[in-house]
Amino acid sequence: MAPKKKVSLNAQAFEIIKRDIIACRLRPGTTITEVWLTEHYAFGKAAIRHALTRLAQQGLAVNHGRLGYTVAPITLKGIRESYQARRLLEPELCRLAAGRLDKETLSALQECSQATYDRHSTAEMIDYSYANHRFHSLIARAAGNQRLARLIEELSEDHMRIAYVSMVYGQSDGYWSEEHAELVSALEKGQGDIAARLMDEHLKRGEQAIMQAVLELPDLLETAIG
Repeated sequence: MAPKKKVSLNAQAFEIIKRDIIACRLRPGTTITEVWLTEHYAFGKAAIRHALTRLAQQGLAVNHGRLGYTVAPITLKGIRESYQARRLLEPELCRLAAGRLDKETLSALQECSQATYDRHSTAEMIDYSYANHRFHSLIARAAGNQRLARLIEELSEDHMRIAYVSMVYGQSDGYWSEEHAELVSALEKGQGDIAARLMDEHLKRGEQAIMQAVLELPDLLETAIG
């Protein structure tokens, strides 16, 4: 058995803080300084600084220079614009990826589509958000355009937090799993047009569910929605 790869302190700090942002334990709009994060998470300054830099790169934190960072707000405008970009790109990427999946990618997609969660388990819902992100990223990579794949990965990363919110407020268990399985089947059979249509419908329903969930969170997001 191969030894487990040691995870660096930088990577640990990034993942732990990122999961707390996704779960809104660090609320949108909250100021987060290096000093506070170092004390709260018990990591050194170098690891916290690295984590903040990566969080800002992924759009989960906003760098205000000497004033520190804030957790990026969830805005209606941002959700709409992100979904608009994804609906322009991802259906076409599905069309390109159809019939081009190798065994490893197909197996990974099937694994992601089988993911489930218990709405009472924060950890499971966050893991499910990661599985959803991986699902969309794998399809984008399979399409063969690296630039578009990187863009979809960035957009999908940004969606992990609002996907979590959607699961907590109103989305039924396994909502994405059924649609993902249908998409994988079309991709495996090389049905590009069907896969493109399924992806467009999937993203449209996802946007509607997330918008409804966000609008039901005035206490959490009253200063962040705009």
